[in-house]
Amino acid sequence: MNDQEWTEIVSRLGASDVDMAVDAAEQLDARSSVDDVPRLLTLLRHEDFFIREAAAWPLCHLAGPLVLKELFAAYQLGFEQGHDNDGFTAALLDMDLVTARKPLGTLLEIGDEIEKSHAAWLLEFC
Repeated sequence: MNDQEWTEIVSRLGASDVDMAVDAAEQLDARSSVDDVPRLLTLLRHEDFFIREAAAWPLCHLAGPLVLKELFAAYQLGFEQGHDNDGFTAALLDMDLVTARKPLGTLLEIGDEIEKSHAAWLLEFC
């Protein structure tokens, strides 16, 4: 995605108009490519849970098993902020879980307690 498209979509993610923000999240998922993964990882660290969740979908599709630690950190932050993380949970479950099985097993062995917990949960669906 070019810089102008990225800027427009990201600015709409934070819109107070819910329909506009949801449309932007859908566009982010549809238009993102592997080249956008670094920018998506930046969004995954955003203070706004909706923006983190919007970034989780394309990240799960494009690089999921490679960025599990980052996804789990953002996922946990949502819980800590009091969110139910339903959309984030759906994104994680939509990942290629066959490919994720080995990295999840590694996190289960060497991750911190939060990573181990999320890895064990997601491995139940592999």
